Amino acid sequence: MKPIRCAQWLLTSSLLLYSTMVMAIDVPAVFSDHAVLQRDLDLPVWGTGAPGTEVSVSFAGQQKSTQVDNHGQWSVILDPVAASAEGRSMTIVGSDGTIEVKDILVGEVWLCGGQSNMEWPLRSSMNADQEIAAGDLPWLRRIKAPHLLSRTPEFDIAAAWEVSTQATAGNFTAIGTFMARRLHEELGVPVGILDVNWGGTRIEPWTSTVAMKRHPRFKERVSKMEKEVARWGDRSAEEIEKLYRDQVTQFEQRTGEWWNKKLDGDPGIVGAWADPSYSDENWEEMPVPGLWAGKNQGWDGFVWYRTSIEVPEKWKGQDLLLQPGAIDDADITYWDGKEVGRTTNQHSLMRSYTISGDLVEAGQATIAIAALDTGGAGGITGAPSAIKIRPVSAKDDEAIGLAGNWKINRGNVFSGDRGPSPPAVPEAPGRKTGDPGVMFNAMLSPFSGYGIRGAIWYQGESNAGQATEYAELLPLMIGSWRETWGQGDFPFGIVQLAAFKATSDNPVQGGWATLRDAQDFTHRVVRNTGLVVLTDVGDARDIHPRNKQAVGKRLADWALHRCHERSDLSESGPFYRSHQIDGKSIVVSFDHAGDGLTGRRGMKIDGFALQGSDGSWHWGEVEVMDEGQLRISHPDVESPTAVRYAWQDNPVRANLVSSHGLPAAPFKTD
Repeated sequence: MKPIRCAQWLLTSSLLLYSTMVMAIDVPAVFSDHAVLQRDLDLPVWGTGAPGTEVSVSFAGQQKSTQVDNHGQWSVILDPVAASAEGRSMTIVGSDGTIEVKDILVGEVWLCGGQSNMEWPLRSSMNADQEIAAGDLPWLRRIKAPHLLSRTPEFDIAAAWEVSTQATAGNFTAIGTFMARRLHEELGVPVGILDVNWGGTRIEPWTSTVAMKRHPRFKERVSKMEKEVARWGDRSAEEIEKLYRDQVTQFEQRTGEWWNKKLDGDPGIVGAWADPSYSDENWEEMPVPGLWAGKNQGWDGFVWYRTSIEVPEKWKGQDLLLQPGAIDDADITYWDGKEVGRTTNQHSLMRSYTISGDLVEAGQATIAIAALDTGGAGGITGAPSAIKIRPVSAKDDEAIGLAGNWKINRGNVFSGDRGPSPPAVPEAPGRKTGDPGVMFNAMLSPFSGYGIRGAIWYQGESNAGQATEYAELLPLMIGSWRETWGQGDFPFGIVQLAAFKATSDNPVQGGWATLRDAQDFTHRVVRNTGLVVLTDVGDARDIHPRNKQAVGKRLADWALHRCHERSDLSESGPFYRSHQIDGKSIVVSFDHAGDGLTGRRGMKIDGFALQGSDGSWHWGEVEVMDEGQLRISHPDVESPTAVRYAWQDNPVRANLVSSHGLPAAPFKTD
């Protein structure tokens, strides 16, 4: 265990400037009231102070002393402490002050990293009300890193430990919570969660630039960013805002010209179809949400939608929030004939338009939408419950739903040009969410060195199209975390991507299977890692499966087996070990089969693809053999060459499990 943070921090000019300014003794946010310390390991404690002053740290009957160095930093390492649910205080005394950190427990500490499925809160998970009602758990605490970016590693972060209560538990990471509950159930000790994640993020910003610059594949990427940083400089927020305003002005000018051209002579404009007095009784009906089929019906261009609602008396004069769903590709939306919003070239954006209160009268009102699609399917999408209208000041339960049958009529017909793309707020290089190292620096570094049992990682959806790169990035990221932590090769649990997207009968569709393969590769080549398989937990329509309980339990069982010698618990389902061609079949051998291989819920084993010598693939027939082996064959394959399993985005046919009921990981032999 290293005694203090990465040496590179001490070389940054910002930190040197800070060290000349600091006077009073201080500790970073990770040492705040209600913290959980890792049991049975050396415990680093660090902070800042005036150079040359003495610092002593007292906790659990021991005291360690040191001196603040010339950079204004200090650190001590406390001896290992046994688990304790008794809230105790840590006292840090300097010649210029005293700090008391209260209500500290000692138990198991896990870092929960990744993107949205790891950040997914308890309140949005399966059986949320029941789980939150069980949230009064004084032994469970978490510290949540806010979403921040930085070009250089940060020493501290604005965060604080929270105790799980019915009032706070809904915001905790659901997976981390369910893992913690299972660990506590088995170990009987407090659990602390370092909740460090950010929805929608790629893996590169979570990997240190120091590690990436050592890798021949990624060093040029970091060098390019550093050159861009040098060219961009430290522009002020005012300069960036002015640049953005100029881009918006140019965009509005281009889109205004574009809309005028597209609407020229449109019957909806000529005939005032948005006007409430217009009669749409002869129009067709179409469900909202719903798509039309585009070119298959000769229907690329404008489709005008109309519906009416009864505005309650109490809404009169209030600003209203109109949420008509996502409109493919563009739209102009009207309220009683007055335009209230338009969106250009953003087919998946859920619209949200404000209707000024001076346009709102009680009684019947007409909503009209000129929806424009320039190719393929078009229409209005989104969950029916998300298509609604309500007063801006009201809650969702007061909204009027707008899903249902709307009247429609065709306007101008054309295809191709989607229109200008809206500008995004300019982001400085080294401060963009996809840049290498920016979340490692801002969100992870302030915790590095804090005693942990291990880390769990659920991410990959945002890198799903770059599986080959991911097979190098994930091991690199794990190594960079372990290097900066200085705690050796701590356990690292990888959550494999869950099943997602529409099902396919193609036995070797690929897609997300290739990213899962990269995660499996990492688990095989990087020591002290685990892999939790979720091919049976996904949701074809939702990238965020709500069943986080199963994920947390599987991670906990892996941790109990790996870290706490619980050999009675299986740390995984079956993993491919080897294969052998045997005449007209291929025999596949597995590890972690338990007492035998079977199909889920006793079903016939499925999900295997067999390749013949002609290169074609067939759904294989499976025969169970002894000692964790399966024989794969097909009547039309005389000379098999390879086997793949669960090689699809959403492998619904894949049902191989161990005797413990855990699913087998996807694999390929070619």
